[in-house]
Amino acid sequence: MQDTILTAILMVTSLEIICLGGMATEDSQCQRFEHPIVTSEELAPWLHVFRLENAVDFSQITFDPRQKELIVGARNYLFRLHSEDLSLIQGVEWRCDETTKKACYSKGKSTEECQNYIRVLLIGGDRLFACGTNAFTPICTNRTLSNLEETHDQISGMARCPYSPQHNSTALLASTGELYAATVMDFPGRDPAIYRSLGILPPLRTAQYNSKWLNEPNFVSSYDIGNFIYFFFRENAVEHDCGKIVFSRAARVCKNDIGGRFLLEDTWTTFMKARLNCSHPGEIPFYYNELQSTFFLPELELIYGIFTTNVNSVAVSAVCVFNMTAITHVFSGSFKYQENSRSAWLPYPNPNPNFQCGTMDQGLYLNLTERNLQDAQKFILMHEVIQPITPVPYFMEDNSRFSHVVVDVVQGKEMLFHIIYLATDHGTIKKILAPVNQTASSCLLEEIHIFPKKQWEPIKSLQILHSQSALYVGLQRSVVKIPLKRCQFYKTFSTCVGSQDPYCGWDLVLRKCTPLEESLSMSQWEQSISLCPKRNLTVDGHFGSWSEWKPCTHVDGSSVGICLCRTRLCDNPVPKCGGRQCEGSSIEIVNCSRNGGWTPWSAWSPCSTTCGIGFQVRQRSCNNPSPRYGGRVCVGQNREERYCNEHLLCSPHVFWTGWGVWERCTAQCGGGIQARHRTCENGPDCPGCSVEYQTCNTKPCPELKKTTPWTPWAPVNISDNGGHYEQRFRYTCKARLPDASLLDVGRQRIEMRYCSKDGATGCATDGDLLHSGHRSTHTINGAWSPWSPWSQCSRDCNRGIRNRKRICNNPEPKYGGLPCLGPPLEYQECNILPCPVDGSWSCWSSWSKCSATCGSGHYMRTRSCTNPAPAYGGDICLGLHTEEALCNTKKCPDSWSDWSDWSSCDVSGVQVRTRQCDVLFPVGQQCSGNTTESQPCDSDSNFIPDVTVARTSSMKEKRCGEFNLFHMTAVGLSSSILGCLLTLLVYTYCQRYQQQSHDATVIHPVSPAPLNTNITNHLNKLDKYDSVDAIKAFNKNNLILEEQNKYFNPHLTAKAYSNAYFTDLNHYDEY
Repeated sequence: MQDTILTAILMVTSLEIICLGGMATEDSQCQRFEHPIVTSEELAPWLHVFRLENAVDFSQITFDPRQKELIVGARNYLFRLHSEDLSLIQGVEWRCDETTKKACYSKGKSTEECQNYIRVLLIGGDRLFACGTNAFTPICTNRTLSNLEETHDQISGMARCPYSPQHNSTALLASTGELYAATVMDFPGRDPAIYRSLGILPPLRTAQYNSKWLNEPNFVSSYDIGNFIYFFFRENAVEHDCGKIVFSRAARVCKNDIGGRFLLEDTWTTFMKARLNCSHPGEIPFYYNELQSTFFLPELELIYGIFTTNVNSVAVSAVCVFNMTAITHVFSGSFKYQENSRSAWLPYPNPNPNFQCGTMDQGLYLNLTERNLQDAQKFILMHEVIQPITPVPYFMEDNSRFSHVVVDVVQGKEMLFHIIYLATDHGTIKKILAPVNQTASSCLLEEIHIFPKKQWEPIKSLQILHSQSALYVGLQRSVVKIPLKRCQFYKTFSTCVGSQDPYCGWDLVLRKCTPLEESLSMSQWEQSISLCPKRNLTVDGHFGSWSEWKPCTHVDGSSVGICLCRTRLCDNPVPKCGGRQCEGSSIEIVNCSRNGGWTPWSAWSPCSTTCGIGFQVRQRSCNNPSPRYGGRVCVGQNREERYCNEHLLCSPHVFWTGWGVWERCTAQCGGGIQARHRTCENGPDCPGCSVEYQTCNTKPCPELKKTTPWTPWAPVNISDNGGHYEQRFRYTCKARLPDASLLDVGRQRIEMRYCSKDGATGCATDGDLLHSGHRSTHTINGAWSPWSPWSQCSRDCNRGIRNRKRICNNPEPKYGGLPCLGPPLEYQECNILPCPVDGSWSCWSSWSKCSATCGSGHYMRTRSCTNPAPAYGGDICLGLHTEEALCNTKKCPDSWSDWSDWSSCDVSGVQVRTRQCDVLFPVGQQCSGNTTESQPCDSDSNFIPDVTVARTSSMKEKRCGEFNLFHMTAVGLSSSILGCLLTLLVYTYCQRYQQQSHDATVIHPVSPAPLNTNITNHLNKLDKYDSVDAIKAFNKNNLILEEQNKYFNPHLTAKAYSNAYFTDLNHYDEY
């Protein structure tokens, strides 16, 4: 039993020693910088994958012109896929026939090699041009793009497609139909060529078996740019005469080159090549010589290239960027030429530095390129090296080889970003942020793991489709689509912005991570691209499995018991870099018991109130030890309380009562105001307002109409043939008002009638009278008098009413004449401007915190003139907008430290002592005074000054004692008088000197060449200037050599002049 217990103790001790020994290593690993990694498990929900049984080597991917479909070439297969989800549209099997396979086997090739590997996929219009190795017998077909089974013709693939699937090649179709291919033209692969076929132009190729043209090249890419076709490849450097080395090249040919007639017949006459440099600068530069892949951005004319070291060297890679301007400049420069195999390579001037591709207007068999055929045969290699746009590569990495590159241009919040995607040889994709300027460096944003660990495989093809914002990756057994924008992966603001991902930003309105185009507003879209992201290396700990049950001892006071125990370690995994420790128990004990015990009482808690009766609490726990496995629990209370502050009375609490009920609304409709009130209890200084208002009854009032009854008929002072006229009135008004009694009298309506004298015919109304034509020949119709002046406005402001009148007496209607037509009253709005609004104070704010904890601080509260603010000429608020009150007036405790001891006496007989302020941020009178204090040494001290110093000091003290107030006054007065006299003398002299200088200015040229300016005319023009301005104006057109940078005159640049000024009146030139 004791052996078991001792063994357990030794195991725990050794484990602790191992943990302590590993802490230093863990700390160093936690400090290392690592980029974020997107694992295959995290990436899986975002992927679309296409695979087919027996289909491998998905190495060729291209897009249809509408970018809705992918055309994929695999071994023995052609596929059409939807670009959205990689679903299959059409699959065509394209295998070798048995005869071709047998011939391939007879040449010593394996079954794996004797297959049809698709190596060329080119789209021209609605046709697909596809070529395959066809068991080392390359073949090409022309198919319908929308139906791959429909083959139009089949031709030999020699010089268009490689024989072996291991050979690198490149090809493109020009817009005019010519096929430009760079590949090997024979079975062994010893005859590389850049070859043009198809189309209307004659076929051309590079010189055969000539290492100065091509020397074991590995072709990478080709581009149709302007009048040239550019090829990028790597080859053995023929100009390097010290061992074997590989250089990267850029070559070009004219698209309309038709070859030579006798010399260079069927051969390019415009082929030129130059070296591409990608290196890390330094005293001994490090060169990345082998080009692996390129990507062309036509909008910016930039070519991104990835370069590596040789496969037999250390694995390092770099990304360099070139622009077409630099490439064109090198091809316009001098050549590198070797006279014979024993001579050195030397620069040779370019016979045609401004070389341009010619035209076909001169005839079919003339040299279109304006380049001499002898020069075209000799001068192939350019002397200068094509340099990248920055001396340091955009991105470098050790222990890794890049195989493919594509680039995306992303619009961020502040600028455009270039995102570089690099495929590595172990099947991952690195996402790089290119430098934003010449001084910045690149950032590795993340590394995408397509495969789980230990299942990596190389990437065969990498393409980008900007319209879909997606990467398309060709692998050995599948095609994978990876979205470029995975913003939904980031769930919080910190992770979204901290990812430094140019595609993503945090939308403050939607409160989620979105691409820019999905955000509601760019101003509400947060993005920060400033630092390279780091991977979180934190690892939380988790327990491993339990050990087996083992006997263990249990001590409880004087009794010892035997229990069963088992343990587990926090090692699955071990917590690292600040990760959480394992949660839970690391040991389990059964079949034993322990009685519980109280811990000591805790300290009393602070009183629950600052004034008035409160209470304090103290506690204890039953865990000293805790009762376990059937042991007794603790007896007694685990909590005690007591009263506190029972003798400290509180000041009355100032508070608002609850709000009262709302008062009646001031209007029944059309919008009114109602108020409610509250009161401040125990004082007048409650923060806030005692009255609160709100609008009420906002619904519009119903429209009311009011019409008075007709008045009785009344005779009018108009007679006609003994009869008379009568008239009556009524008024009508219509408005939206809460009460009909508020309607004012509105428009007047008048009716008239004619009554005969005898009453036999009754009375006729106005209409009957007018239609009857019964009128006296002596009638007088009424007419209105002029309008009276406008009456006074009913209001001084805010839209009042005024009126004016007229009378029907100009003349009055007589003898049955018609009365005046129209209203006798006219109304008009007046004083429509709003009434002035006097300002009123808002409620006081709450008192601020005291500005000092001691030494007399102050409270502060404010109010503003906004309840309402003064408007339309109203008065401003009267009174203070700020109130202050004293607080914390008690004296601050002393904050100085004690004085130090007096120092020893120095040579001047002074000793010093110091003190320090113990408060970090002094307030009020704290730390007022000096930090140092000095005093003269005592005469009886042990300090014995030097005799010479003492004598000098005593002499100075004596002289200082003799200089008194009288001496200071005398010296000051004398100095003032002397200064005035000196100023007057200088002023007189300068006035006289200035006049002499003006009369004696002479300009002499340094050289005998005459000045360009007529001097006499100049002096006449300068009469209006004073002497100094005249000299400046004259000298501006006759510059000395030092002033030519300030006033540049192209007619005087070949001459130098100087100006000399003489003040001697007896020696000057006469004009």
